[in-house]
Amino acid sequence: MKKVLLLFFLISCAVPIFGQRDLEKMLSDYKNPAELVTLSPEIPFEQALEVLSKLSEKFTGQRMVSTAGYDQPIGIKIENMHYLQAFKIIVQYNNLIYEEKPEVYIVKRKDDSKVERSAQTYAAVDSREVQISAIFFEANISEMRSRGINWQFLLSRSGLNIGSEFKSFLESETESTGGGTAAQQSPPDFNISASSEYTMGEFEGTAEGIFKFFEEENLGEIIARPSITVRDANVGKIQIGQDISIKQRDFAGNVIDVFVPTGTILQITPYIYSEDGLNYILLKIIAERSTAPTITELSTIINKTNAATEVLMLDGEKTAIGGLFVNSETSVRRGIPLLKDLPWWFFGLRYIFGYDEVTITKNETIIMLEAKILPTLKERMTEKKEGKDVMKDYREEATKSLQQYKTKKDDNEDED
Repeated sequence: MKKVLLLFFLISCAVPIFGQRDLEKMLSDYKNPAELVTLSPEIPFEQALEVLSKLSEKFTGQRMVSTAGYDQPIGIKIENMHYLQAFKIIVQYNNLIYEEKPEVYIVKRKDDSKVERSAQTYAAVDSREVQISAIFFEANISEMRSRGINWQFLLSRSGLNIGSEFKSFLESETESTGGGTAAQQSPPDFNISASSEYTMGEFEGTAEGIFKFFEEENLGEIIARPSITVRDANVGKIQIGQDISIKQRDFAGNVIDVFVPTGTILQITPYIYSEDGLNYILLKIIAERSTAPTITELSTIINKTNAATEVLMLDGEKTAIGGLFVNSETSVRRGIPLLKDLPWWFFGLRYIFGYDEVTITKNETIIMLEAKILPTLKERMTEKKEGKDVMKDYREEATKSLQQYKTKKDDNEDED
């Protein structure tokens, strides 16, 4: 009987111990449902990492970023798994590694040197570059005509042709046929010329000098002189103007600002060729002159004048783009001073003694371009080494000349 009671006592003591162990196991296996994540195997790696990073920032304050440049599908299904465990699985499954820091997890490739090089991120040591220098000149055509200056005719007779024959508005030509009148519209015409020098009598000069003269006479303005370096077969962009914001709605119905570039915009793509010992450049040019005079809550009107062309240039040669016209309206109140500015309710005298004059100013943008082929990295290193040798020889020659001068001076003093 005593043995039975002892056995019963031992069993009753063991039951709470096993129950406590089961409870501890249940608590240790418990996972917060908010920390669980489910991912499809077709989701891109970058997008999956963004989802996991948001959870990690929320619960631990650590971000997850990738420097591997890998954006293939993760390739494995994740279902109701803790975000950190899911992160480790998809990183290992895609043959990547990660580095843990106090504030961030960094995903890397196992060997960064084996990353594939693309044309956008890699340049060979023999890659060529083109330095493009530009002058943006805006001529006030209305002011020139008011002074009786036909600058296109004047310069073309002097040997300077800047190609300003682009028509931004369709011109109409009327002809009579049997009592009827027909209007014929001529399409836009865009010309480009490589002549930037002129000769007028005994004087010679360049287009830049003409631009400065017009600027001094308040007939135009040099608005910019940018200079950029563009790699072969890559796009270079120059913008002189501003970006305007347009209100739009996204797919969720939210109002967002979309910025549209305006002003004088120039996109240049150079292609360098070498044939028969001659280096030359093919420039693909897209020129645009745009303004946004009308901006309302309902709509925005952007006036554009654009053209695309291709031109062949030698190394160091200059060319010009013209004919980018834009009209601007200015309203000015004119009339008898004081009386023209009276309020409208004062017997209507402002309409008797004054009027609103709308002045339309026509401006033309001229762009001068100069393209130079820069030496490659190897050529620069060679020039740098040769430059050091030249400087060394120059110093030695200067030291030798100085010593000879001192010796000659001492000999003259001894003779005296």
